[in-house]
Amino acid sequence: MNRQKATLVLLGLIGIFAANAQETNPILPHPDPFITSGPVTPDGRYVLTASNSEITLWSGMTPAAAAANPHVIYTPANGMTQTWSPTVWKMDGHSWVYFTARMPGEKHKIYVLRSDTNDVLGTYTFQGALDTGVPSIDPSLLVIGKSRYLMYVSVGNGENAIWIRKLKAPMKFGGEGALIAEPSAPWEKGEGSTKNYPVNEGPTALYHNGKTFIVFSASDTASPRYCLGLLTLVGKDPLVRANWQKTPHPVFEWAPQNSIYGPGRGTFATAKDGSMWLLYAAKSTDAPTSANREIRAQQFRWNSDGTPDFGIPEKDGPIKP
Repeated sequence: MNRQKATLVLLGLIGIFAANAQETNPILPHPDPFITSGPVTPDGRYVLTASNSEITLWSGMTPAAAAANPHVIYTPANGMTQTWSPTVWKMDGHSWVYFTARMPGEKHKIYVLRSDTNDVLGTYTFQGALDTGVPSIDPSLLVIGKSRYLMYVSVGNGENAIWIRKLKAPMKFGGEGALIAEPSAPWEKGEGSTKNYPVNEGPTALYHNGKTFIVFSASDTASPRYCLGLLTLVGKDPLVRANWQKTPHPVFEWAPQNSIYGPGRGTFATAKDGSMWLLYAAKSTDAPTSANREIRAQQFRWNSDGTPDFGIPEKDGPIKP
């Protein structure tokens, strides 16, 4: 075999090995993941983002492999800090990124980037703040029919609580905000932990068989008992608080037997084979800190009543297919 043929064979073997390499948890050393619900690039990649010092989009061919190919779309300027919890949405021929940040001397606000073309992995232009009127973090979208709603979390009043507000356009509200969930149960206030700040945050929409859910993070962010809760839309108007039914217990929580603590900020994707994936952030120790949270991926299924069955956090290591 000549050298050129040998090189081609070697490259082919490397490609086969890479294609079949098993992904391993944790997949990314950042908190606050958000993944697109399906592929959003012409070559079929999912896009993943997370809290980072810059707004970065990662991409990969499967939900478990989405933490590859980092692409920085925005570097904070003018003293902006705390660029947290970005989310990515296709609207009106562009991709829009909503994220949390603080400018010097100001409270947290929701800021927006817009792609310059229809390429989600292209360049972006800073659009400024989408001001909710209260200090806010954790922006995400809820879509009901043809209507879009911005979900966000109010901070600074002794608790973190979830609000929703209709969008008339990506940078324009179509009405007033409505409080739809706030921490009330002990498990939402750090029960069993030295960290007990009351928290409902990180709202993320999930849809299945005509049902609409909001999966949210509960309990103090620094607590090892940080967990996921569930809201189910039981009426037509999502702006009416009574139309949201809160499951009275966590739907995904710590698994000390698997060395996973404080699992929160769930985000969801459907794989090309139809399997459902949960990506979330958690720690591998029970230290009472919000540091060292990393992103993990695992499959989930549905209960007979149509609600999600997330199971328990799996051990770090090779991701189960």
